[in-house]
Amino acid sequence: MPEECIEPDSEFESNLVNTVSYMVSMMIQVATFAVNYMGHPFNQSISENKPFKIALLGAVVFFTVIASDLFRDLNDWLKLVPLPRELRDKLLIWAVLMFVGCYSWERFLRWAFPGKMPVVKKLKLIDGQKKSQIEEQKDDE
Repeated sequence: MPEECIEPDSEFESNLVNTVSYMVSMMIQVATFAVNYMGHPFNQSISENKPFKIALLGAVVFFTVIASDLFRDLNDWLKLVPLPRELRDKLLIWAVLMFVGCYSWERFLRWAFPGKMPVVKKLKLIDGQKKSQIEEQKDDE
């Protein structure tokens, strides 16, 4: 049995484990939303969906600020302890690597195993392509 037993009903005390758990959880949630977002033809792309894009960028900035401990008062208010420099650097690097790896893997899998497009969307897409081809032919004449 560990020397420091934590009582279930005791008051919360911040520590390094809680801080890292919070940051990793936030990092994973933001990456999950960004990577799994389906753009065209099912929805708007992230660049067209301004509220979603702003929320993602805000979350990334917020994560960077709390991980870097730029505003100590904010981290104190969130009850986050200061991270050792080596751990902070590793956390930021792993956040970027995790996002890039997940994003690349997701894009590869979408390319390798494309989902079925709804018939209505497929017809609209084909119709739009035909119209653009007709317009190009008119421009060439």
